[in-house]
Amino acid sequence: MDFSIIVPALNEEKRIRQCLDSIRAQKTSRSWELIVSDSGSTDRTVEIAREYTDKVHVCAEKGTARARNEGARLAEGEVLVFIDSDTVLLPGYLDTIGKAFENRDLIACSCAFKFSKRSPKLLFAEYVTNSYYILRSVFRGATLPGFNVCIRREVFEKLGGFRLCHLEDLDMSIKLRRIGRTRYIARRKTITSSRRLEKDGLYGTLKYYMDLFEQTQNRRLGFQIFKLHKTEYEDYVQRD
Repeated sequence: MDFSIIVPALNEEKRIRQCLDSIRAQKTSRSWELIVSDSGSTDRTVEIAREYTDKVHVCAEKGTARARNEGARLAEGEVLVFIDSDTVLLPGYLDTIGKAFENRDLIACSCAFKFSKRSPKLLFAEYVTNSYYILRSVFRGATLPGFNVCIRREVFEKLGGFRLCHLEDLDMSIKLRRIGRTRYIARRKTITSSRRLEKDGLYGTLKYYMDLFEQTQNRRLGFQIFKLHKTEYEDYVQRD
């Protein structure tokens, strides 16, 4: 099997159907399976997921990294495709990454994105972020955002999966680019939620990720641009 598409979820009944519909709508000759790994939802998330796949796993404990790892244990595909439940795939996504992985040197990739809402502030943040990711990829230092990240299964297993930590996707991205070729694919986009940016604002969101990066990697960035409210780490499991 070519791809195992793994969707971690927690109380996403309002969003997960659109995500799963976009996966099911992919027109491709490549083989794939769908796995939904739930972190203990108390709404209809699991019920909805079972309309789309028989592979629905309910984790004993919460956590996006844990849900991704436990979903991966059920996978049979050569490439693990992790798609967040508030993310929508546009037509051609699977064919694009399938073509990319024909390069045997490539071990992981992510595609570019656009926000589901289109306000001027979000369009600016979208442009800046995509431009930064594209530039890093050109210089072989790709950052792979976790809401759509594709990893060869043998490499994922070699690394022991996602570390159970804050910003597990950034942590994985750093480990991947240290051991092989990774890529941020600009020509294909996904649609993802702007929930965090709308809730915390642009500066608050950047401050949040900077602080979490420092804690995750046990290192200081060496500068402090944003002096905002204290970041709460311990309640970070999966924010609404």
